[in-house]
Amino acid sequence: MIIQTTRCLATIIVLSLMIGCAAPTETKRDAFPSMYQAGKRPLSILVMPALNDSTSAEASDYYNATIAEPLSLAGYYVYPLEIVTEILRNEGIADTSLIRDLPATAFKAGFGADAVLFVTITIWDKNYMVIASNISVGLKFVMLSTTTNEVLWSYSTVAEVNASGSSGNIFVDIVTTALSTAMTKNVNVAKLANTQALVALPVGHYHPSAGADGAEKVVKVEAKEQALEP
Repeated sequence: MIIQTTRCLATIIVLSLMIGCAAPTETKRDAFPSMYQAGKRPLSILVMPALNDSTSAEASDYYNATIAEPLSLAGYYVYPLEIVTEILRNEGIADTSLIRDLPATAFKAGFGADAVLFVTITIWDKNYMVIASNISVGLKFVMLSTTTNEVLWSYSTVAEVNASGSSGNIFVDIVTTALSTAMTKNVNVAKLANTQALVALPVGHYHPSAGADGAEKVVKVEAKEQALEP
């Protein structure tokens, strides 16, 4: 009897610790209500070239090649980043930080987009271990309405991506083995980091589930708030 009672108490303590340590989450609709309001939900997104605050000089190049596809699959029209970058360069803007503090409404007049997305790469570090290596990728996303200048969506993530050795997943191992060049590996790393973060993004107008994913409780409150920190 004493043993059973002890086991019950231990189970309660463990469950309490698990609940206490769990990150608070919100539904997509509660976290980002404007993304579900008619007239505010963006149809098109203008993505600015990623701002690189990491120690990797090439991180932004790797990242910029990956962001359009997942946003398109999420149901948004995405302005071609190559064209956007070229337009900015022609205007003498080679660094996104030069326009980060402009009102978002300026991008409505210049491009006609419904929203502008700023991405900051906070971490891009390769960590070597005895038998393997992995890459840590930290990203911050802030999407602003080009009509009201309000924050429509914000999120941050730090993804740990296996760069060599076995992952324990045969599919991932096959893919990793096929990635022969450093460029391809880093682009794949950026894709995986995007996938992890964009889970919290409400799907867009062109997605079959548009407006129906609001009840999904996948938004980590801390990640939403951290993206807005300076």
